[in-house]
Amino acid sequence: MMLKKIKHLVAAVFCMTLASAWAQSAPAKPLARLANGEVVSEQDLSDYLESRIDLRQIARNAWGVEGVVQEMAMTRALVLEGGRLGLPRRGEGAPKRFDDVYGLAVYKKQTPACEAPANEQDARKYFDAHPQAFVVPAQARVERIILPAATEIGGGSAMAWLQDQARAVITGKRKFGLVAMRAKGEYSLDAQGDLGWITLDGDHTIMRALKTVKAGELLGPVQDDEFVYLFSVLQKREARQLSWDEAKSFAATRAVSYCREEAQTQMRADLFKRYGVEIDRAAIRELMAKANSAATKADEKVEAKPQQ
Repeated sequence: MMLKKIKHLVAAVFCMTLASAWAQSAPAKPLARLANGEVVSEQDLSDYLESRIDLRQIARNAWGVEGVVQEMAMTRALVLEGGRLGLPRRGEGAPKRFDDVYGLAVYKKQTPACEAPANEQDARKYFDAHPQAFVVPAQARVERIILPAATEIGGGSAMAWLQDQARAVITGKRKFGLVAMRAKGEYSLDAQGDLGWITLDGDHTIMRALKTVKAGELLGPVQDDEFVYLFSVLQKREARQLSWDEAKSFAATRAVSYCREEAQTQMRADLFKRYGVEIDRAAIRELMAKANSAATKADEKVEAKPQQ
């Protein structure tokens, strides 16, 4: 049991490295492209995650990998922008393509200063002018079951098994938590069962669908990339606009954070347009399918090896 847990941990943390190694045996699609002919490759991603340990846990599914690739593309665009503007680079040795330190320096030079309102009166003016900055997004307490689509369970596919389980849960014949425990026996690289309260933001298909589900209802089974999901929404908090009385204690700091968020979004849009950045979501999904396949084969090899 302990060996299996160690094996799963290694597979989760280094899944991108495994995928990169597999990619050497066949041509791999770029994960992102720039108009100047540059690409963000699987090897680039693997190398980047070697130095950015903080991002490894994020890069465990297609959504997370897309976020990392987007960050890499933004960093590369900032480096190119710094060169275009003639901003000096420091450090010894060959310059890095994805230089986070230099990219951040370029970003700081190009973004406008975000200053807090001077007093409560100015904070109230900002509140009235930017109501979108003071919206509490929808939240839900969610239970989830996740299985690789290729999993065979209960004598059939993961999708067919989850459809049967969903009917049993709806009719009260089975508890969702017990189904999650059974699923964990098949797949444990991602959390099964109660995820706690999550914020329903972002533009992902499943996240948009969860916004429409009421408390006490199920969503799914649904397939996204190489996984199938079943969700149970336990509780729901709808998005709502804060009143001034609720927001005035932090309105000044929110004005600064919202200004920075907007500036980052605008700069990314401008730089991606200038340098023709395109993120290839299909290639990212293929990469994750390859990584999951490699992890599964690693599981099988460890399980097949006789223990001493």
